[in-house]
Amino acid sequence: MVAFAAPAAGTELVAARNANPLDVIYNLCVELKANIDACIAALVKLDVTADISVIVVSQIVVLIQACVSALISVGVVVDLSDTDKITAIATVCAQIIVSLSACVSVFASILANITAVISLDIALQAFLVQLNLCVSGILVIIAPLCVNITASVNLCLTLVIALLGL
Repeated sequence: MVAFAAPAAGTELVAARNANPLDVIYNLCVELKANIDACIAALVKLDVTADISVIVVSQIVVLIQACVSALISVGVVVDLSDTDKITAIATVCAQIIVSLSACVSVFASILANITAVISLDIALQAFLVQLNLCVSGILVIIAPLCVNITASVNLCLTLVIALLGL
């Protein structure tokens, strides 16, 4: 009733309510990846010793936390029969982790940035936990996609590594 009574956002609320939860989760992950890629591009242009780099990492943490909040509103996905969408979600999540790990391994070598990296690690862990609550068992799909990063990159995201079992 509220969705129909809302003046402007009513159609958006009805569309969101009727949307496939896997599509919503996929779109959230793709949007998160695009925003994180923009932040990483800004971070790469900065001097890693600059204080501004901590601000950029903080922006990434805020983006991840916003995505976690959106995932909470999606709730638990009951129909897990669409393995193609689940694999696509897992692939995007793995790409996010790989991108951040490559960037963070350089960034974390500066002692002053350790707090920012810890915040990022905690936010990513919360994202993966919530994603696994929404789509049960998705971490089993994400982990093999990320397994190569432990060999090629000195990862500082210890909570994420432990959660994925790498």
